[in-house]
Amino acid sequence: MPDLAQPSSAVNLPSSAKHKLLHSNLYRDTLLYMKHLRRLTRRESRDATRARLIAAAEKVFIRFGFDASSVERIAEAAGFSRGAFYSNFKDKDELFIAVLNKRRLAISSALEEIVRREPNIARRLRAVRDWYVNQEQQGPWIILETEFTLRASRNRAVKVRLAGLRRQELETYAALVAEHFSQARRPPIDRPETIALSLMAIVQGLGRLSLINTDRSARGRFAEARNLVFNRLIAIEGGAAARNAEAEK
Repeated sequence: MPDLAQPSSAVNLPSSAKHKLLHSNLYRDTLLYMKHLRRLTRRESRDATRARLIAAAEKVFIRFGFDASSVERIAEAAGFSRGAFYSNFKDKDELFIAVLNKRRLAISSALEEIVRREPNIARRLRAVRDWYVNQEQQGPWIILETEFTLRASRNRAVKVRLAGLRRQELETYAALVAEHFSQARRPPIDRPETIALSLMAIVQGLGRLSLINTDRSARGRFAEARNLVFNRLIAIEGGAAARNAEAEK
């Protein structure tokens, strides 16, 4: 006689009984799982669809460029129909702005992570500078953004959208610059937006120059130029802030 204290799987049951018991347990577990499932709300479903379209569009845009990336190609890459695309985005321009915004948030998150990870002010500044100097590796993005900027220059509606995103980007970087000076216990600077704008301009300008450069030895010069500008801007602004604070005493 089997030990009733043992689990049922240890009992010597006929094959048919074991099969029946297995399906019974699976049925029970499935019901318990489904009981804990929650249907996505309409908003959650829409957000998930938009996220998939943005992720797919990012890859398609990088591979084919803006003009050659059709709505159908993007929708297919995301696993959706053309109708699903237009249920979430007015047009390809709006989707591209969403892709750029995703990239802006990712860059902001990366810089904030450097700030959180490195409490030492000097080492933190070096880490941010190293990140900045290595931005030339973003060649495909520079090409893509240049293509879209040319489009925006000819289309006022697109220009307004892109300008709004650039303002957000500038505000993000300016806030990080101001935070650096604050945490370094330096006097507050008067023009963090100007510092941030200068750094952005150098990255984009040198990035475009590097796209048509055929001299491999010049790569070091591009990095050196970014390094020089970063160090000088931070040092000059820090010195100016200190002089202003001293003059006010």
